[in-house]
Amino acid sequence: MNSTVSAGRPVLALLLVLSLTHAVIDLTSGAIVALLPAMREAYSLSYAMVGLIPLFANLTSTFTQPVFGIISDRSEMRWLLPLSVALGGLGLAAVGYVSNYWLVLAAVVISALGSAAFHPEGAHAAHNLAGERRALAMAIYSVGGNLGYALGPGFAAALIAAFGLRGTGLAALLPLALAAFLIWLLPRWRAHEQEAAARKREQAEPGETNWRGTVLITLVVILRSIIHLGMTTYVPFFWIDVLGNAPATAGLVQTTYLLAGVLGTLLGAPLADRFGTKPVLIASFALLLPVQAVLASLRGWPLLIGLFAAGFLVVSTFTTTLVMTQEYMPRSLGLASGLNLGLAFGMGGVGTSVLGIVADHFGVLVVMRCIASLVLPALLLTLALPPVRLDRA
Repeated sequence: MNSTVSAGRPVLALLLVLSLTHAVIDLTSGAIVALLPAMREAYSLSYAMVGLIPLFANLTSTFTQPVFGIISDRSEMRWLLPLSVALGGLGLAAVGYVSNYWLVLAAVVISALGSAAFHPEGAHAAHNLAGERRALAMAIYSVGGNLGYALGPGFAAALIAAFGLRGTGLAALLPLALAAFLIWLLPRWRAHEQEAAARKREQAEPGETNWRGTVLITLVVILRSIIHLGMTTYVPFFWIDVLGNAPATAGLVQTTYLLAGVLGTLLGAPLADRFGTKPVLIASFALLLPVQAVLASLRGWPLLIGLFAAGFLVVSTFTTTLVMTQEYMPRSLGLASGLNLGLAFGMGGVGTSVLGIVADHFGVLVVMRCIASLVLPALLLTLALPPVRLDRA
């Protein structure tokens, strides 16, 4: 590992390791959601009991991430990186081996705690390794999570098909191996971060928290999260119930949307580094507005193309909003990441639950229109964002 921090360049090798860790963490999160039908059958659960499983995971991650963010700001603890990935894998593995429903919830909470511990610490580490290319560094960090979450359902399906629900035990192998590698790597990691910190001390001291910007960007992330989670949750039902397609093909639309987001993350970061985070965020929502508005009226291949465009534009903003939140809170990078990746994203999950009530009463087509209506307020809030302290690399 002979990376160096020089001339403001990011430490690419460590960022790639961080991205891989993010991928494995979010792979376990995506897999747990995909295991719900198998858990319902194995443990004879009602729909209400099934619904509590993702709710517990979501609430655990939502309200503990800001706490881990504060801890990260006060004392950077890189040992949380191997611990968190190990917890994520062990929690997923335990789902197939416990004896009752309450132990299932406990296993899910353990996995969610691993995810909650990782995200603020990982985003803080990515910022320290970024040099001047902050958006690029956050994109490398984020794309692993996007890809891992997109592959999680397929990973879980493969395990169940081959080994049944107890196949989740094999899911712990990769996280534990990666945790061991991270423990071995930590001394070198600290050396690189100390070198980066020494360079930052030569620059200007970080400014105070911009609370107006922090509140506005958090509201933007909440709206964006409802749009993103709403699409990934209800587009398959739109495909099946409204358009009359076979249930077996529903995974196609979800995969199209999620994989487009991976590409959006990679391409959006260089634009943010070149033109500034706020202009790129405004452009993303402005382009999303007409795309999201027409999606509910599209069919067949035009719909898949529209979903690809929507996924590209929505997920491309993930890196931009994370960088902007950190710029608004330069003295509290871990808390900024916890607010952005935890609390705001979790509130998006609450909004998605409300959309489920709308779907029960008015149908999935109305839900698609509700999601489209959220793009405009997100764009208006983005226009009102104050400029960040450093908007060009």
